[in-house]
Amino acid sequence: MPSLAVILAVAALTVVIAACGGGDESGQAPSGKLTDPRSVPTASPWASPPEVHILDPNALTPISGGATSGQQGNGSAAEGTPVPGNCGPKYKVVSGDYPGLIAEKCGITTEQLLQANPGLDPTGLHVGDTLNIPE
Repeated sequence: MPSLAVILAVAALTVVIAACGGGDESGQAPSGKLTDPRSVPTASPWASPPEVHILDPNALTPISGGATSGQQGNGSAAEGTPVPGNCGPKYKVVSGDYPGLIAEKCGITTEQLLQANPGLDPTGLHVGDTLNIPE
């Protein structure tokens, strides 16, 4: 009966031969289908680089009608621009809100907002959360 060492050696040799592939009768490994790099189309470089345009954020004009249905009733004007102090007693969190922005929209300080909502985790706001707004 063969020893355990011989059985393990044969098994290891079988795994190595299987992992290496084997090849064909000529002794060379199959090459697969490779693309000739000379036949692949490439982009031509620019004759000269394009002109650089730097946008001034203060010179941008907002697009009107940007308010979504989730922003209605949260102190937004028709153009989607916040109107300070026009939130009412409750505020429903919308995408992109954070305590400082909500306070600005409602015309209060962030401290007042946090005091009116004890236990509020400022980093854990979710869309649809309802917050108390102090008067």
